[in-house]
Amino acid sequence: MRETTIHMYERPELKDPIFVEGLPGIGLVGKLAADHMIQELNAVKFADLYSPHFMHQVIIRKNAVVELMKNEFYYWKNPDEKGRDLIIITGDQQVAPTDSPGHYEVVGKMLDFASEFGAKEIITMGGFQVPELQGEPRVLAAVTHERLLEHYKKKLEGCSTEILWREDEGGAIVGAAGLLLGIGKLRSMYGISLLGESLGYIVDPKAAKAVLSAVTRILGLEIDMSALDERAKETEEILQKVQEMQKAMLEQGMPGTQEEEDRNYL
Repeated sequence: MRETTIHMYERPELKDPIFVEGLPGIGLVGKLAADHMIQELNAVKFADLYSPHFMHQVIIRKNAVVELMKNEFYYWKNPDEKGRDLIIITGDQQVAPTDSPGHYEVVGKMLDFASEFGAKEIITMGGFQVPELQGEPRVLAAVTHERLLEHYKKKLEGCSTEILWREDEGGAIVGAAGLLLGIGKLRSMYGISLLGESLGYIVDPKAAKAVLSAVTRILGLEIDMSALDERAKETEEILQKVQEMQKAMLEQGMPGTQEEEDRNYL
C-alpha cells in the first residue's frame, strides 16, 4: 500500500448529508462521541480508509484475528423527509503529529469521499486540553466563515452545554478536526469545530457527552446519553483514586511528584 485508499462496501443514496468527524485525540473525546452516535442511531458502516501513514502495526480483534489500523465511514438516513442524512467517520487512530504530509493526504481523501455523496457541511468533534476543570466541561467552538456565527449560535440556543466561541486569535486546531475544516473551506465546504474541555490524560466520556450535546442540538436530534453517563461515573471514580494517590505521595514527600506536577497531570 503506497497511498491512502478507501474500500467501499455499499454506495448509499444520501440526502444532502452532513459529514461528522470523531477520531481519536485528546481524551478520546471525538471518538467516544462518534462511536456513541453511531451506536444510538444504528448507523451503517459502508467504507474503510487505510493509509501507510497510520502506525505500522495490526490490531488483534476477537477470536485472534488481526486487522490493519483503519478509519471507518458510517451513514445514517434521516427518517424525516425534510431532514438531512449523516456520514460519520471514526476509527483506530489519526496520522502521527509529526507527519504533516500524511495528515493532508488522509484528510484530502476523506473530503474527496464525502464530496462524492454531496456533503458540503462538516462538523468536527474532539477534545481541548486544560490544566484543570471547574464544574462541567465546556465546549469551544470555531467556524469556517464569519457569516456562520449567527447561524450556529441560533442552532445552539438552549443547549445544555456551555459554548465558548473561540477568541484566542492565533490558536490552533490540530489533526483532522482542524484540517477537515481548513481544507474543506478551500473546496467551498463549510462547518464548525466543537472541542470539549478535558484534562486529556484519561478517557473522557464527560467531555464527549458535552460535545455530543452540542452536535445533536445543531442536528436537531435526540440521543440517549445514559451509556456515556455511566462511563463518566466510572472515569470519575478512577480519577478520584488517582488524585488520592497523588495527594498521599505529596504528603509522604515521595520523589517524582514535582515532575508530575510540572507535566500538568492534575
